[in-house]
Amino acid sequence: MESEVYSSAERKMRIYLAYGVVLAVVYAFAVYRATKDRAMASVVATILVASVFLVVFLICDLALRLCQTIVTYATEPGESFWSVARYHFALNTASATIVAVGALLFLGLTATLRRCPLSYAWDFGPYVCVPLLIFSYCLLRTCNLAEWEVGSLADLGDLKGLDCGTGMAYSFYYGYLRLMLPTSDDTSKKGIVEKIENFEDTHNIRFPVHKLFILIPSSGYIPPDLKEASFQWMENVRELEEEKRNRAGNIGRTYRNHVYKIYPGGRNSSEDPVYVVAEGASPLLTYYEVQKHNHLESEVYKRYKHKVIEMFYRKLHDTLQSQPETRDLCELIYYDDYDAKGNKVNVATIILERISEIENSA
Repeated sequence: MESEVYSSAERKMRIYLAYGVVLAVVYAFAVYRATKDRAMASVVATILVASVFLVVFLICDLALRLCQTIVTYATEPGESFWSVARYHFALNTASATIVAVGALLFLGLTATLRRCPLSYAWDFGPYVCVPLLIFSYCLLRTCNLAEWEVGSLADLGDLKGLDCGTGMAYSFYYGYLRLMLPTSDDTSKKGIVEKIENFEDTHNIRFPVHKLFILIPSSGYIPPDLKEASFQWMENVRELEEEKRNRAGNIGRTYRNHVYKIYPGGRNSSEDPVYVVAEGASPLLTYYEVQKHNHLESEVYKRYKHKVIEMFYRKLHDTLQSQPETRDLCELIYYDDYDAKGNKVNVATIILERISEIENSA
């Protein structure tokens, strides 16, 4: 695997090198045509043209970053303009070095010549101006000095399922939901519906919906107890029958689902409580915690958060419904856990609304 990676990197480097040589030859020819009849000494001309090229390079870099910021802000809802701009105008080591050198050259030439260095590019005519812009743009694309290859969040779809949102969905489904939801061929393994029905018989209560409710908040954060996300409207009652499975060398690994009691209108309400089996999507909590630590990927995870969580939800929903053994056994609730004013929403009301929708559609 490592040899494949290295060979791919070397092949890419050869392509970029060959491309750079071709562009350099074209540019050198343009400089020669523009300066051969000039009175300016060739050495001075070369230095000046190289300096002007670097300044034009920075202008192209600025234009690319600005365009990417505008496009991302217009197509990706939920992000402030300044957070998008801060992301796209972040400098890596190469681009920071070029910016510093370019700024010093620009100031030095301006002070020495008492004239804007860019004006010389216009003096040289189209033989220099046009190749200069083309070369700068191509160099930005090939060398990735401007981090331009990061692209839009929509590029995650080009990964063909290798994005972390899709990966978390498959892991959650095959490592947990597929084991817990359906009734197994083994008579000792009960499905979620049978466990809920046994709980009803044992405790003489009724569940309005015989499904497992999975909460998918847009922030990714799920508190240890759903009571904290419901303004005390929800209360953990007890567990359903536990399940033990042998998985990946872990003998008798225990799986549990919890029953919650929801008090519509709050604990002081006179309405009858509603019982539901609910929990948060645990992979999202892991994803959320990675963002809170100083890992190399933390900033990228934070930037792509909304798209990754959306892809997690869509892939998990499609997988659950495409498999006959898990279809209609799980209810996914994808929601914004903060309203437009930044206030925390009551997850109990969201669950009650979904229950009402299910009952009305039955």
